[in-house]
Amino acid sequence: MEDARSLLDSLMGPSRDKSREENQKGDGWKESNVCKRYLVGFCPNNAQDNWFHNTRRKDMNVCTKIHSDRLKRDFEEHAERARYESEYERDFLNFLEGIVREADAWIARENGNVTGNVTKIPPTVRAKISELKAQSEHLMRHAEEAADRNEFAASKRSLELADIINKEIEDLKEKNSFVSTGEAVCDICGVRCKPDEEAAHRAGRLHEGYTNIRAKVKVLREKIRSKPAETGQHRWERDDRGRRDDDRDRDRDRRDRDRRREADSDRGRSRRDRSRSRGRDRSCSRDRDRDRGRDRGR
Repeated sequence: MEDARSLLDSLMGPSRDKSREENQKGDGWKESNVCKRYLVGFCPNNAQDNWFHNTRRKDMNVCTKIHSDRLKRDFEEHAERARYESEYERDFLNFLEGIVREADAWIARENGNVTGNVTKIPPTVRAKISELKAQSEHLMRHAEEAADRNEFAASKRSLELADIINKEIEDLKEKNSFVSTGEAVCDICGVRCKPDEEAAHRAGRLHEGYTNIRAKVKVLREKIRSKPAETGQHRWERDDRGRRDDDRDRDRDRRDRDRRREADSDRGRSRRDRSRSRGRDRSCSRDRDRDRGRDRGR
């Protein structure tokens, strides 16, 4: 049920249940449950499409707000877009810069853990070397035991055989060793991979996500930097428009309160008038009853 509601929100916006007049305003994107990052770009940690879902970076908070293409179009076509876009973009830039800082810290840590070139030997050769080492160690022990028994000829012979085996071991290592290129840390997303894995890595979702994030940071920084500085006159005009809007809202609210108070006052006067009228009627009725009583007494 929740998934269906989220799908409808993304397609039609959260104001789909509102009146036709309200929907025609096209400002459903102002709602607090709408993701403003998505309006001016994208949301990398969208709950339905989280770029970091299958990574070890689990500290990334998931965004559960509405990500709607319909609302993005409404925002882009709205007359008040310029009024809100700058604020949304600055907030979006701060958010993305935080992700980039965390990625750079991750890259620094991974560079400290990465391994360089490694000398390796095929498994079959390693097994042969282990066997020869066992033989050499056995001969060395035999040589020591023979020397303890004063059997110097036998001790010498065991040492010579051990030396031959050790030379064979060195030959095997020299002929069968190869250098394995170590891992490298991606300077975009911080993932470690080997050179032969680089192409697959760069086609991956996480790398693509960080590539988009870093590119968007660059675009937003340049856009904000190139925007003309707002003069005091422009700020005053904008603030003055805001104050006029606020004043109109306060005046409208005050008129509404005055009308409600006046209506309440009218209802109160009407109730008091009716109460007084009933009191006069009761008083007149009592006076007539007293007059009739006097007439009967005479």
